Amino acid sequence: MKILLAFVASILFVLNIQAAKSVINGYAPGAENLTIRFYTWDDFISNREKLVDSVLIDSTGHFTFTFTLYEKQVLMGFFRIMDFTSSEMYIPANKSYSIEFRPFDYKDPNRIHIPMLSNIILEYSIKNTDPHDLNQLIGSYNLEMAGFLFEKSGINNSTSSYSLKRPAKTVVDSFVVAVNEKYKNENNEFFKNYYTYSLANVQLNMQSLSKKNLFNQYLYKKPILYDNVAYMEFFGNYFSDFIYGVSNKIQPYDIELNVNIKPNLQGLVDSLGKDTLLRNEQLREAVLLLNMRDWYTEHTFKKDSLIKILNTYAATTKFDIQGKIARNLIFMLTRYNAGSNLPPVTFYSLDNTIFNNDSLKNKYTYLVFFATWSHACLAELLVLDKLYQDWQGRIQFVGVSMDREPLKLFYFLDEHSFSFPIYHFGTNWVMAESLSLQSYPHGMLIGPDGKFIRYCTTLPSRGINDYFKQIMLRAKPSEEDLTPGQ
Repeated sequence: MKILLAFVASILFVLNIQAAKSVINGYAPGAENLTIRFYTWDDFISNREKLVDSVLIDSTGHFTFTFTLYEKQVLMGFFRIMDFTSSEMYIPANKSYSIEFRPFDYKDPNRIHIPMLSNIILEYSIKNTDPHDLNQLIGSYNLEMAGFLFEKSGINNSTSSYSLKRPAKTVVDSFVVAVNEKYKNENNEFFKNYYTYSLANVQLNMQSLSKKNLFNQYLYKKPILYDNVAYMEFFGNYFSDFIYGVSNKIQPYDIELNVNIKPNLQGLVDSLGKDTLLRNEQLREAVLLLNMRDWYTEHTFKKDSLIKILNTYAATTKFDIQGKIARNLIFMLTRYNAGSNLPPVTFYSLDNTIFNNDSLKNKYTYLVFFATWSHACLAELLVLDKLYQDWQGRIQFVGVSMDREPLKLFYFLDEHSFSFPIYHFGTNWVMAESLSLQSYPHGMLIGPDGKFIRYCTTLPSRGINDYFKQIMLRAKPSEEDLTPGQ
C-alpha cells in the first residue's frame, strides 16, 4: 500500500510541476454586472462546444479568467456575453493577457436579435501583445493568406462564385516557399504546425500538389494534431468522403454490409485497411469517425446503425481521444432526435412560478418559444390559445419568451392575455444555447417521459391540431404531415 501511495504521489507531483496558470484580465465596457463565458471546441470533428469557465463582470466592467494548462498546451476558444460571440483567441500555457472589448450596449432594450441572422461579432484587442505572440503571429499570417487568395484568385467586388481562377502551381509553390522562409526562425511549435497545415490545405484546394505527395509530406508517419485547427481543417478536407467516394481500394458493398445489413465495427475497420493510406490504425479510425459524421446526414446509411457502431467504438477503442470524439459525435448527431431527453430547463413566470423538467412528468407538452416583437409569434400564440380549449387536460401548452429583457414580456402580457401559462427563459444563456433556437416562433412537442417527440414541430397555424390527434391515437405521424417551424 505504501508503494502504491508513493507512486500516486509521484504522479501527482509530476502533473503539478507541468501545470501552469494562464490569466486573462479583461475590460468590457457596457457589460457591467453581466456574465462572460469562455468556450472551446472539445474536438474538431464533432465541433462540440465546451464551456470552459464563466465569470462575473464587475460593476466597473472588469473581469479575470484563470486557466490551468499544461506544458505546450494551447487553449483555442472564444468569448460570449449574453448571446454575442467573439472571434477566436489562442491562450498558451503560462501566459497572461490584458484584453479590452470595444464598447457595446449589451442591454439595449430595443435591439432585435435573431441568432440565425445576426452578424454581430464582439471585438476585442490584446493590450500587451508582441510580434512573437501566438495571436499576433496567427492574425498576421491569416491576413497574409487572405491577401494571397484574394489577389491570385481574381476576387473583387464584381467577382461571382463561377469566375474564380485557380493560381498556377508555380504561384502557389512560390507562396509556400516565401511563408516558410519568413517564419523559419519562429520557435512556437503550435504556430509552425498552424501555418504548415494551412499551406497544405491551400496546396490541396489549389491542386498544386498531388494527393499522394500531400499524404507523404504532411500525414505519413506524422502524429494527428487533434487540437490544431489548421491541421484538422486539412485533415477534414483531405479525407472528406474518402471511404465511400474517393478510395478505389475500399469496396462500397463492404461498407454498406458492415453498416446497414449487419452493423459490425471490426468488419468496417478491416474494410478500410484495404487502402494503403489507411494502414495506420489510429489514422484509419480517425478517418472513419470523420466519414461517419457525414454519413449520418445521407440517405445511404441507416442512422441507428451508425449510432450503434459509434457506441461500440467509444466503448472499445484504445485511443482515448478518439473515444471522446465518438461520444461527442453521438451527442451532436442525436441530441434533438425523437426519444432524446429535453435538456435541463427552468423558465419563470412574471409572478415567479417555475416551469422545469419536473413539470413535464406524465403530460404531453407543447412548447412554443417566441419573441414579443414578432408579429408571426403573436399570430401563433393566438391560434394556440384557441386550441387550448380543445386539448386542456390532455396536452399542456407552454409559451416561453426569449426576449432579452423580462420587462418586455410584462408589457406584452399587459396588452395580450392567453389561457395557457407564459414564461420567460430567465436570461439563462447557457440553457438557451442547449436548446439551439435559431428563429422564432419555434414549437417543440415533449412526451410524458420528458423526451422529444419532435424538436421542431408543426406550428399552430399549420396543422398541429391534426398532429395532436395522431399522437392521441398512438399513431406515428408521417414526415409528410410535418412542416417545421420557421
